[in-house]
Amino acid sequence: MSGDDMRQHLVLYGFDYNDWTVNFGTFASHHKLLDEQYISDAASTMENSPASDTNMFLFPFHIKKKYFVEGTIKGHITVSSTTATSTVTSYRISLCRMNEDTTDEELFSTGWVTVNDTLAWDAAYSVGEEVVYEFWMDAWNYATLSGYDRLYLKVEMDCDQYAVLWHSNDSTYNDIYIDIPLRL
Repeated sequence: MSGDDMRQHLVLYGFDYNDWTVNFGTFASHHKLLDEQYISDAASTMENSPASDTNMFLFPFHIKKKYFVEGTIKGHITVSSTTATSTVTSYRISLCRMNEDTTDEELFSTGWVTVNDTLAWDAAYSVGEEVVYEFWMDAWNYATLSGYDRLYLKVEMDCDQYAVLWHSNDSTYNDIYIDIPLRL
């Protein structure tokens, strides 16, 4: 394999930073971000969000003036029940880009994945059943990005109001994880 075919992998984790916001494109006062490493345990973060919402995690940093997403994107998300038994019927994960002029484009997607999971709630211990959904996206028809573009991960779910999407600042569990192959 030649050096031109080698890919670097951008491994990112999703968080909801309470006290840090980013403004970029249509992401105004945005708290949900992707980062390459976990932050201090003392940082103020939100542990989860309603899974029924469209959750978008922005990677607000420059990568290079021009680069390519190419290969197989992989990762996972973590969902659980809270306060009552919940049902998840399907989910969809997308890698998108946002330009500073607010141009928005979906680059790659898993499509809707049917799961039909019932997540139990144990009221005695206030603990919900948890499931990790792994995903892969074929990115062999590469996407070209410029220094003006920012990547973001979009998580959509068909579920009831008792399901939550986890994004804890805890490296033990890696609630939201994505590995993006880049050709620079």
